[in-house]
Amino acid sequence: MFTLTLRSLTLLLVLSTAIFSQNPLLNEYAVKFENPTTVSIVGEGGLIMRTTNNGINWVEQTTNITNVLYGTAIKNGVSLAAGENGVVLRSVDFGTTWDIILPGTTVNFYDIELNGNSAVVCGDSGTVYFSFDAGETWERSTVPTSSRINDVKLYSADIGYMTGDNGVVLKTNDGGSTWDLLNTGFTTRDFNAIEVIDQNNICVVGDAGTIFLSNDGGETWYGPNGLMYESDFMDVVFFDVNTGVLTGMNGIILRTEDAGYSWQQSEKDPGLDNYDFHAVSFYDSYIGISTGNEGKEIYTVDGGASWTESAPANLVFTGSKPRSVSLMQNYPNPFNPSTVINYELPYNANVTVKVFDITGKEVASLFSGYQNEGKHSVQFNASNLSSGVYFYRLNVVNGSNSITKVNKMILTK
Repeated sequence: MFTLTLRSLTLLLVLSTAIFSQNPLLNEYAVKFENPTTVSIVGEGGLIMRTTNNGINWVEQTTNITNVLYGTAIKNGVSLAAGENGVVLRSVDFGTTWDIILPGTTVNFYDIELNGNSAVVCGDSGTVYFSFDAGETWERSTVPTSSRINDVKLYSADIGYMTGDNGVVLKTNDGGSTWDLLNTGFTTRDFNAIEVIDQNNICVVGDAGTIFLSNDGGETWYGPNGLMYESDFMDVVFFDVNTGVLTGMNGIILRTEDAGYSWQQSEKDPGLDNYDFHAVSFYDSYIGISTGNEGKEIYTVDGGASWTESAPANLVFTGSKPRSVSLMQNYPNPFNPSTVINYELPYNANVTVKVFDITGKEVASLFSGYQNEGKHSVQFNASNLSSGVYFYRLNVVNGSNSITKVNKMILTK
């Protein structure tokens, strides 16, 4: 394996050894949670900041570089960062000290990922390196593209996905050593981020309001319903197969509760529209932070439904969880030809349950009427339908309050 460290390098032209003093106007490009109260941010000028009190106070860590850092990863006490001129930073003491590692290139790295001992870093011109010792040493990956790679996610130590310019999406089954192109010939849009919800469900977002989703591991793709934005989408996370948040340029923050089928704008101060939000990270389905240009950080404690500029005094969710409408996964799934859909109402309400095909066409209405608070179920018989992916939608109306939830199901004949 070819790896250089600062301790063994006598002449280093691509790095500056000047210690950088924090500038609050620096752009921040990545954010990751270590635990409910501890978060790390990386950005311009070799910036790495860490908070241990939910963002109330941030401490700048000494990296001895001025390279822009675009990506960071934290797992099991190991911290990694990557950025300009092929630099990788590694710490095993929570950022107190950092080793500077040069995997063997001077191209820019845009993201780095860590899962167990497997690590992957990606960047310009299809340049990808992998590590099997948690980022201590690196080898060059075999990648069938020369497009810039912007984001990488490792679903496990073996299985991972990357995405980048020109509609590129790639998959590895061997921890990043080799990669295969997935079928995205339907677009040449630049993808900026990928989220791997599970081995079947994937979401990519990119320039000019681009969103594509897959529910078969990237074999086929579809887009959301009625979404039109000109701003670039920069990052996306999902808490489960249904609920996710994306951030982007010009203050864009959107949230979905129906597996990406539709997206709504989150609540925030209108003044935040002047900022670009490059990254978003959540500890759980409630607590999250997004970072952007000019050192802007914003916070949420309700799963991204609303955002504030000031860090709450206690980001950790300590109260009882709010009562909400619950739509469970149908059972069995996949099914043939019948399945049961269960849901729970926190109050009396008017309810409709409908089924749609992958094009959005309604194929069945299972229930429409008034129901009392509590658990309910409906049965769906699809004997007259062909095999494929379908969506079931629950709409609950109580006074002026209307909630819609959508799940996917697979009919196999």
